Amino acid sequence: MAIKIQGTTIIDDSRKIINAGISSISGVSINTGIITSSDQVGIVTYYGDASNLSKNFPLVRNILYVSKNGNDGNPGTRLSEPKATIKSALTGATTGTVIKVSAGTYIENNPLTIPTQVSVIGDSLREVSIQPLNADKDLFYVSSGNYVAEMSFTGSMNSGKAIFTFNPDQVGYFDQSPYVQNCTNFISNSIGLNIDGSEAIGPLKSMVLDSYTQYNQGGIGVSITNEGYAQLVSLFTICDDVSVYCGSGGACDLTNSNSSFGNYGLVADAVSSKKYTGIITQAVPENSDTFVLNLNTPTLNINNASYNNATGLTTITVNSNHNFNVGMGVKISGLKFNCNSVNTVTNYNISTANYTSSTGILTVTTSTNHNFNVGISVTMSNLVFSCNSGGGISTAYFPPAPGDNNGSSNYVFNVISIPASNQFVVNVGTSTITHSYVDNGVVSISTISDFPSGNYGYIFEVVSIPSSTSFSVYTGVSTFSHTYASGGTAKINVSRPFDGQVVYFGDLYYTANKIRVSAGGTGYTSTPTVTISSPSTFWGVPASAVAEISNGSVSVINIVSNGRGYTTPPSITISSPNVGINTATATIELVPTYYAILSSTPVSSGICTIKVGENLPYSVGIGTEVPFFKQSRVLASGHSLEYIGSGTEIATALPAQGGVTIQDNEIDMRNGGLVVFTSTDQSGNFRIGDGVAINQQTGTISGSFYSKSLFSSMTPYILALGGE
Repeated sequence: MAIKIQGTTIIDDSRKIINAGISSISGVSINTGIITSSDQVGIVTYYGDASNLSKNFPLVRNILYVSKNGNDGNPGTRLSEPKATIKSALTGATTGTVIKVSAGTYIENNPLTIPTQVSVIGDSLREVSIQPLNADKDLFYVSSGNYVAEMSFTGSMNSGKAIFTFNPDQVGYFDQSPYVQNCTNFISNSIGLNIDGSEAIGPLKSMVLDSYTQYNQGGIGVSITNEGYAQLVSLFTICDDVSVYCGSGGACDLTNSNSSFGNYGLVADAVSSKKYTGIITQAVPENSDTFVLNLNTPTLNINNASYNNATGLTTITVNSNHNFNVGMGVKISGLKFNCNSVNTVTNYNISTANYTSSTGILTVTTSTNHNFNVGISVTMSNLVFSCNSGGGISTAYFPPAPGDNNGSSNYVFNVISIPASNQFVVNVGTSTITHSYVDNGVVSISTISDFPSGNYGYIFEVVSIPSSTSFSVYTGVSTFSHTYASGGTAKINVSRPFDGQVVYFGDLYYTANKIRVSAGGTGYTSTPTVTISSPSTFWGVPASAVAEISNGSVSVINIVSNGRGYTTPPSITISSPNVGINTATATIELVPTYYAILSSTPVSSGICTIKVGENLPYSVGIGTEVPFFKQSRVLASGHSLEYIGSGTEIATALPAQGGVTIQDNEIDMRNGGLVVFTSTDQSGNFRIGDGVAINQQTGTISGSFYSKSLFSSMTPYILALGGE
């Protein structure tokens, strides 16, 4: 293709410079073999056949280039001077940088830490391959606002290591989810996306993805734990041990996705650690679903704290037993820390000050212009004020001296406003006595400031409990060290109860979930009787089940009724066989009974009314404890589950190679976790949760209490009655 300037051909189709006699066209000088343009940012020079751009190519400072022919000694700011590795490019990346990776295979010294608000984009999903150098480490540590797209991940990693995860060594603040798009993971046993909420601070402990394929045999597609969250669109997993796992209060929305082969499809396991506890304030009878709770929690005074600015870990000591647990949210405020983050601290003499006793507002005028700004902390000393406290007018220093004069050990005030360059306004507290400025006083920027600052919020989750009076939280990293000075309070964070939380009342009870045949026995020619012992509670109901036999042995035992009110695993007995004495045996698995929050009133003076999803089968009295948890949940819409249970090796999972589907493994709700789903299997059968299934092969629609032909004439009323 020829290059023309103002209609004049300068480089022809063979990339040869012609018309070299033209000396200048609108800022473009042309000499034999060289064209130089100086009317842009920088200079563009074509040499000879115009196949080479000189090193004077214009800089684009927020884009860094990575190429197989690059060098990590290059700046990476020009296509002609690319970096050789993504890791090197990341060291030069700052907020807003886009790293563009050319086609090739890159062996990277992982983990690769992506700074906040930085994107890493490959040329092509199929042509850009990233291999971890260190199999025992994760590949990418992501930060708030990251975007990664158009690349594949190959090579090998140890089981449990992740392609994308939060940085466990520097727990960061997230106000925008990292986003992965159009990538493929080929690394066996790895985790495609690992979202551990305990390794993040802020309102969003989440990641999002679109079009992310996981062919990581034996691994996990997406793991979401410790109240992490994910929005997953077009996630495709093949031969995973678990396609999507939500545990310890983790949750996700899953749309337009597919899980093929592997051991398990969608798994929701258990609940979070206890968040807080309510107390019943009004006795209620059995079969109630509405309860009034007192959610008040005590405020504890902090008397010491230690902060590691490199990791962001803060260990706090309080004045009494805190009764916190790991994973509980705690609101921290009012601590004073010494932080020498100001290079130069200048003392400014005070020339006058005006104090309003009713509001506590003090407007201070300095003798010269100060260097303060709104929100900065300042400290003052030796201001002389006069007042009449009842014994006549007297003068005193403000702030008062510490110790016997009842002054604080330090005085730090946050600047509220700056009326003029030599004035500032602070709130020093109200008084019943009028005070008038006399003379003197010095003010400067304080090396003591509020902690936490509020930049990362004030609510942090407990990560460890060294003692009954101390606990540790991640409060965010800093480039400056901080030393505890004084003050501070800690209090369990209580939010308005919401859908997604679960509770129990008093004691935790259990229901039957699964029965596993330990030994099938022999000699059964008719279906044996299965007997399950009764629970110990007076309101309990025993579980019931029926057996299926195959070739004279018990093959499966299906639960008919889950029962309720169990506190220990019940015994299960199978009747003797028709022939012989080789009786079948089985064990029963229990799951805890939690009650989901449907609605709640706003918390007012610590009191809140909640409504749960099902009636409580026993009465509760005043003072009954009601602990709150976040439930692990998978919400899946339009999910395909094909050949789940057939194994993690594609060579043996294929039906033609003997792979056998286990439908019970498609949806696995463990220990109180919940999966809400609509799905289609490899036969085209459609399911709406556990309640409704449409079998295309037999033409039937079935549910928990009915099974009807799709080819007969039905009305909703007939279905509701269970009639023909």
